[in-house]
Amino acid sequence: MKKILRSALIAVTLVAMIAGCGKTKVAPMPLISRGAPAYTNDTGKDAKLPSLANNAGYGDAWRSSGTPSPKKPIWLAYDLSGAPAPARIKALLVWYNEDTSPYDHTLITAIKNPGYNNVGSYTIDANPAPGGKVPETGWVTLVTVAKNRFHSRQHVLDFNGFNWVRLSAASADGTKDNMNVSFNMDVYGPSKGTQDDWIFIGDSITQMAMHHNPMACKAGSGSFSRLINASCPSNFPVQENGGTGYMTSADGAKHINEWIVMFPGRYVALSYGTNDAWNGMKPEEFYNNYSIMAGAVLKAGKIPLIPSIPWSFSQEKIQKNGVELNRQIERLCSAYPQIIKGPDFWNFYRGRPDLLSKDGVHPSWPDGLFMYRKMWADTALNKIYK
Repeated sequence: MKKILRSALIAVTLVAMIAGCGKTKVAPMPLISRGAPAYTNDTGKDAKLPSLANNAGYGDAWRSSGTPSPKKPIWLAYDLSGAPAPARIKALLVWYNEDTSPYDHTLITAIKNPGYNNVGSYTIDANPAPGGKVPETGWVTLVTVAKNRFHSRQHVLDFNGFNWVRLSAASADGTKDNMNVSFNMDVYGPSKGTQDDWIFIGDSITQMAMHHNPMACKAGSGSFSRLINASCPSNFPVQENGGTGYMTSADGAKHINEWIVMFPGRYVALSYGTNDAWNGMKPEEFYNNYSIMAGAVLKAGKIPLIPSIPWSFSQEKIQKNGVELNRQIERLCSAYPQIIKGPDFWNFYRGRPDLLSKDGVHPSWPDGLFMYRKMWADTALNKIYK
């Protein structure tokens, strides 16, 4: 009876989502794992409820009580049999570990910055067994990842005929006392493609602002996805935070091809320049780095979005050099008309220095960072969704 009621509820929800914002320019992907029955083989005394991985809140997450190993993997499984069959022909699985703040913590060499309870090696498995009881046999491995170092990953799955999905971790990416695995995990039904899917690539400002914690403050609350959903109820986009502290546009240009191969979505925000201006990067070098990144995104059939560099009230080098680097961004947008201009962070924070932290560079917690996130959502709503 519970299965029938849940199936009916999901069907009604999908219809309501499609009807609620049917004229959005971005084809929505139904989120079919929200509230689905969740299970784990982790039975330790400190084991967390597996439903923490797919509830509506991203301020919490499921965390294992032990450390996974190849001989004793720890898994989290969803029973998706209650989702309508058309929504399960293909599936997009995305997991987020936000104990680990940088997108790729191994790139930060200036300080020791390890992973925390991050997923190391793992498989994504599926099973055609009927819902209701976790199957012991019949699992089919669809994806294998070895020695992962990213705090989030997406996988598009051929899910036709399957009812169950499972992430099975064989190792953790962490340090002493932080060698469990912890994450939120969503599964979408991308029957109309993976348009409604974003990654925000950048430096520490992106890293601090574009995670999934609701970041409640006087100006509002909610993740980027929640802010889009509030205006377009049919859309709840996938969103990865690709920010890594200390990075420059040269780092982005060096790694963009690796990152873009892993990203199945459509929209790629590129937000570098603060460290470039701070370090006195030459404008032509900055332009060439951004040209490499934008070209890689376009070659992959995706759409780049580029904002201006945020203003700083404390660093004269950013104030001085940022003007010319922002001109290079304008030049780049003229050379590549496919680029969508992102928020004007320069003039916004110049007019609202109270929303910068004491260092005069990073937006303040939580108000300044939330406004950074909200400006991205407003840009997306005005230039893409509506």
